[in-house]
Amino acid sequence: MTAAQVTARLRDLGRAWGPGPAGQARIWPEPLRTRFPGKRRLLEAWTGEGAAFARYATAHGPLFLKYLPAGWRDSRAYRRLAREGTFLRDLAPGMPVAHAPLLALALDRTHTRAHLLTRDLTDETTGWGALGSDRDREAALMDIVRLLARFHAYWAGPGQSALTGRWAWTPGEVLSQAQEIVGKAGGGAPFSPALQSAAQALPALLRPAPLVTLVHGDIHSGQVLWRSDGEAVLIDYGQVHPSVPGEDLAHLLAVRLHPTERVRLGPALRDTYREALAHAGVRLSPAELLAQERAGTALNLLSTARQAGNSSGAGIQEALEFVVQAWSALQ
Repeated sequence: MTAAQVTARLRDLGRAWGPGPAGQARIWPEPLRTRFPGKRRLLEAWTGEGAAFARYATAHGPLFLKYLPAGWRDSRAYRRLAREGTFLRDLAPGMPVAHAPLLALALDRTHTRAHLLTRDLTDETTGWGALGSDRDREAALMDIVRLLARFHAYWAGPGQSALTGRWAWTPGEVLSQAQEIVGKAGGGAPFSPALQSAAQALPALLRPAPLVTLVHGDIHSGQVLWRSDGEAVLIDYGQVHPSVPGEDLAHLLAVRLHPTERVRLGPALRDTYREALAHAGVRLSPAELLAQERAGTALNLLSTARQAGNSSGAGIQEALEFVVQAWSALQ
């Protein structure tokens, strides 16, 4: 830890009892203590890649805190947590998709500090890791695409009028970002031809995929929980943004599934997604869904390449290989 980081941490700890966002699990700031008075017991606390987390037993029920630890000055992590919090506060209450409702939000842009508090769903749900067989996991994937379809259909239809300001679709900005990603990647990387191809094709790909919605932005098996009655709950909205629905579908198929699983499960997942969309009032022909997937795969190739440029981790490099293969298969 650098001297500047130590200084930032000490300053944040000095603010711990004040009005600002939480910076550690054991000390709540004054607004949280006032709104949720009484004893609380810390059950679990851990730090992830982009935030820290804590679970509590309280007189107000089980609570879940997501926050940026004292001393962090991570603007990217702040933007994600702020995006998730504002989405849960301003948009999520009206959508017909199960989620953990927001109970409290605090943002401090000056010091890049933030927290959000929700009900803790741990004891009332199970996750992907509890699924014991391939059959169960394949059924769960079908649940995930049905959940995506409901999410997309709502924001493409009844929720569309709320998508203004930061939530408005700006294709010109998307195309500019694509060219910026290609420029930063350079021409020497093994994936450069695919990246350049995707960026060049993107304007034409977006034209036959005019349906616009909000997308989750990072959909995978770990972002869904299941209640005992089978209801699927969508979590972690730190990358939610306006786009074409094919971006989420392609993220699941091209980035998160191994290519052999994509080939094997893809047809059924696409059909299930299209049927669930239609049930929710949005009808896409097979050709229109393919246009969505092609545009979404190009967008995922560009965004994954950008992440790979900032990280040499094996996971992101593997994801890039997967999406390059998926893009090639769609040509």
